[in-house]
Amino acid sequence: MYKYKQDYVEKKIYKLHQRGKLKNKDIYLFGVSNNTRRMIRALRDLGYSPLQVADNDKRKQNSHCSGLEVVSPEAIRKHHTTIILIHSYFWREMRLQIMNYGFSKSQIYVFGLREKTLGRQLFECWMGEKIYKRLVKKYGNIPFFLCPYTGTGDIYLIGVFWKEYITKEKISRYGFFVISNACRKVASLFEIENVEILNQKESSYLVQYYNLCPTEVNLKILNDGWAPVGWNQSEWLRGYKGMYFMELFRKFVFGLPDTSIPEHPLFPDLSGELEKLFNKYKLVEKKTVVLSPYSNTLADLPNGFWEEITTKLLKKGYVVCTNSSGAQEPAIAGSIPVFFPLHMAPQFIEKAGIFIGVRSGLCDVASGADAKKIILYDAGDRFYNSSAFEYFSLNHMGLCSDAIEIEYQYCGRGEIVSKVIGLL
Repeated sequence: MYKYKQDYVEKKIYKLHQRGKLKNKDIYLFGVSNNTRRMIRALRDLGYSPLQVADNDKRKQNSHCSGLEVVSPEAIRKHHTTIILIHSYFWREMRLQIMNYGFSKSQIYVFGLREKTLGRQLFECWMGEKIYKRLVKKYGNIPFFLCPYTGTGDIYLIGVFWKEYITKEKISRYGFFVISNACRKVASLFEIENVEILNQKESSYLVQYYNLCPTEVNLKILNDGWAPVGWNQSEWLRGYKGMYFMELFRKFVFGLPDTSIPEHPLFPDLSGELEKLFNKYKLVEKKTVVLSPYSNTLADLPNGFWEEITTKLLKKGYVVCTNSSGAQEPAIAGSIPVFFPLHMAPQFIEKAGIFIGVRSGLCDVASGADAKKIILYDAGDRFYNSSAFEYFSLNHMGLCSDAIEIEYQYCGRGEIVSKVIGLL
């Protein structure tokens, strides 16, 4: 989701809050997606605790989305205090389905997504042309590379092939554009040059210009299949007959052979900064467990699981911290909230000694760390034509060979907790 779209969602939720529409309500969300995850964060920022996420996909049911159980739409509690929030292109069909279960239209709040009109597309194309000309004026007529998404894991994966790619293409000067400071910091790990942050609107305008006038730009969008690039059909090959993330990424982004191996950066010596962080939070080298319970793309686990893990780790004498960015990603109860910038994540995790997390972009960044890495995947979580584990396995991707990757069936947390604790 672009930031300006996220701002729209947050403003709409805040208006519902101001009007008292959320007070004393049983809040459900319909549809597992990144949009839903960000709506949950916005609700929690305002002090609300949504109950569950409904989804028609039976493979997603019984998993978790931002810590909330995913259930069938029929399971939504039918009560006058119940409200359902929807943020999807298919909101009309979803709203009608909910109403057929006996809910009134007034209980359903829609955050509509609509296809752009031709006039809007032409306007964005014109804006993108202006941005492109500005960049050419600044850098010259050189190749430009755009990363129009917020995923830090994507940037890291670009980095592990970057040196080989520009060598193969004989590229000496280029512009490299990202849409967040976090992405810029990850790019800095690989000494990528001319990294500039565009805001998300600028990025979307540039994509639109690329879409409508591809022969007018010397621009490459660095992703194997990104939905706003409408004709990039590789998106629908994901997971088909062994075409997992790394296979598609090498071929469709960089045109590299299967023999190309990801190359981690040389991590700079940050011992002084790390020592300050460890002293500040009273962490113990090689006896600290870093928890990473949040994912923006894949299924996660409820807080109760992480709290039980934390309790057992503390009893075993470990120091436990949560990689926490603040109110939207709070620390697990009993653990220490720690924020470390992404450019020092591998070194921080290596000094800590142990990393336990659901599969996320941070796992990509941490993959090169010499630490015990336990990565959790919901066995029912699908990614296009394969399981999330098949598609995103760190070991299969060649990012490391020492990750302990666990596929779990969530039927109560006891078995998974015992398995994780047993590995330590």
